[in-house]
Amino acid sequence: MKKLTMLYDATVVCNILTKNSSRSGIFFVAYNVLLELLKREEFNIFLYADNIVKLQNVIENYDEFAKCKRYRFSFLDEIIIFLSDLKKKNKKKLFHIFSSLFLLLFICILKKINKFYINNFKKLDDIDIYFSPMKAVPKFIAKNKIIKNFTILHDTIPLINDYRNNADKHDWYHKLISSINSTDNYFANSLNTKQDFIEYVPNINSENITVIPLSTGKPYFKVDNYSYINQIKNKYGIPADKKYIFSLCNLDPRKNLIFAIKNFLNFTEKHNLENFIFVLGGSHFKDFKQILNNSIKKLDGQNDKVLRIGYVDDEDMSALYSGAEMFIYPSFYEGFGMPVLEAMKCGLPVICSNTTSLPEVIGDCGIQINPYSDKELVEAMEKMYFDREFRDVCIRKGLERVKLFTWKKCVDIITNTIVTKVNYGKENNNNYINL
Repeated sequence: MKKLTMLYDATVVCNILTKNSSRSGIFFVAYNVLLELLKREEFNIFLYADNIVKLQNVIENYDEFAKCKRYRFSFLDEIIIFLSDLKKKNKKKLFHIFSSLFLLLFICILKKINKFYINNFKKLDDIDIYFSPMKAVPKFIAKNKIIKNFTILHDTIPLINDYRNNADKHDWYHKLISSINSTDNYFANSLNTKQDFIEYVPNINSENITVIPLSTGKPYFKVDNYSYINQIKNKYGIPADKKYIFSLCNLDPRKNLIFAIKNFLNFTEKHNLENFIFVLGGSHFKDFKQILNNSIKKLDGQNDKVLRIGYVDDEDMSALYSGAEMFIYPSFYEGFGMPVLEAMKCGLPVICSNTTSLPEVIGDCGIQINPYSDKELVEAMEKMYFDREFRDVCIRKGLERVKLFTWKKCVDIITNTIVTKVNYGKENNNNYINL
């Protein structure tokens, strides 16, 4: 069978160059789906990104992408990359500041010319499929009626009233919603996400939405080496003699962290647990970081029981999960809920919300709570902390359940869906050449 040529939007994959909140769940989905697609015989994959200089940097500096091919839209692509590299070298030398400014201006002009050419004159007859793991299909692709478009849908957070004010900055999301139509194809990261898009985006065709099971960003695993766990705890300033609850997420208000911290402190005070702390990892949303800091200061002088460790290096995640007593994730809304899966992979029992997609992930392998109920969360912590037999059952069941969520399974569904849709289109369109 002839391979299908896929243009993969690697814009978000370029976030591999940074270590901040841009490397969140969506980044790991884009990254892992791409790696798995590259293994498939069905596709000949070319990469595209909004910033071709960053994309070239990723291809040149990361072994997993060394054999990837960047789609060449025009000869200007290569000139832009060359001049950008030249500017970067000149920037380090003060006497080259004027030449650097000139190069910057010239590069900007070339980018505009290149974009104009791509949008108005570039023919994409060699592309069968456009795949976006996040963003809207570009207009120069959308106007091509031969290319089949596939996009992953992650959540409808900016469309829900409670979260609109927090999401208005996401211009890319509003462009995505505006681009959704009844003919393109979509993958939803959960049944809940599919149902939400059907409810909030009337232009979408429910028959063109396929649910895919995601997996974890990295290959998380249970760490049994307590010496190594203590070494990692020390790296992040977690006292070796302290037990801890772990919560990992961006400091977004919908993650409901103040609720989690408040009830953790109620729990430890009720049972006089002096050696128990709340460890909070994750990147920071600037506005909410200050709100959280102010809230912790007001919690009856117990702020020393809350340790904020910030961004956690990928290689340290398994040890931090494995060393904790339990994982708490009382989020109001999730498209999928990757941290819950990460925790279960590391043999950590989970308490999470009974809302949106989280029940699809946790199943019966932990405790689900109402994210507004103080009583339910405290009782869940008591059950998980004091009932060791129940805790062990949750761990065992969680380690089994995570086997249902793999990137191979995810991309198997993606591949089968794409091949089926493209072949169906070719059978019904005389412009296509039969495979």
